Formats: sequence, C-alpha cells, structure tokens
Amino acid sequence: MKNKTDFFIGLALLAFCCVMGYEIHLIPEPAALDFFSAGSFPTGVTIALALLSLILVGRTITGKDKDTACWPERKLAVKVGLMAAWILAYVVGFIFLGEYAYDAEWPEGTGFLISTLIFLSGAQVLTGYRNPFYIFLISAGISAFLYAVFAIFFKVPLP
Repeated sequence: MKNKTDFFIGLALLAFCCVMGYEIHLIPEPAALDFFSAGSFPTGVTIALALLSLILVGRTITGKDKDTACWPERKLAVKVGLMAAWILAYVVGFIFLGEYAYDAEWPEGTGFLISTLIFLSGAQVLTGYRNPFYIFLISAGISAFLYAVFAIFFKVPLP
C-alpha cells in the first residue's frame, strides 16, 4: 500500500457514512407510504459516498492506484484546517443566529441569510478571492438562490 492518504481518507469517509446512516435512521417515518420520504435524498447520497469510499480503499489496498500522493504540504494543510474551522463556525453561528432571530421575531430566514452571507464571504477570502465587489455579489447571489430554493420552492422553514 503506497498511497496511505487515500486509504485513511477512505476510512474516514466510511466512518462518516456510518454516522450519517445512524442519523438518517433517526428521521421519523412518514405517515403515508410514500416511495420518497425525508430520508430518501440523504440515504442516496450516503450510499453513493460509501461506495466511492470503498472503491478508494480497495484501489489503495490492491495497489491499482499508481499515484504515490503524500499528506498535504503545510501551507495547504493550514488552509484545509482553517476551512474546516470556518465550516464549524458557520454551523454554530447558523444555530445561534437562527435562535436569536426567532427570539427577536425577525422575519423567517433572516438568520440563515445572514450566516450564509458571512460564511460564503469568508470562504471566498480563505480560498484566495480578494475583490470585495465580486465576493459580496457571489455571496449575496448564492444566499438568495438558496433561500429561494429552500424557503419558497420547497417550503422548508429556515431559522
């Protein structure tokens, strides 16, 4: 096994799929016998990710993967770590800002829009974008699109 990076990432993804499978199992069953339910999409994504992870681990074990990639160099590892911390901050901020917006009786979805706008702006800065106009334009456009899809089209209550 030459490519230890792919092996360990594949195992980490498989562990993530196990956690996701457990979380999807906790979703309540629908009252009607519909073919598609609230857990259908996440189940499909989790199964696809698990299969691709198994392929990645299998190719590494059998030696069919000729690449001998190594762990990311320090500069890239720092960026990956910062992005992971930024995603965690987004999730925490999303929850707390959503609760604050609910308590303050702001319009529905205000917490989602504000936290997503801040997250996308910071993520673009972390990945190297520097033009403030384009950062704001892209962040506002994606936030508005996500709000329209989930709140208006799918009628999902947002914080």
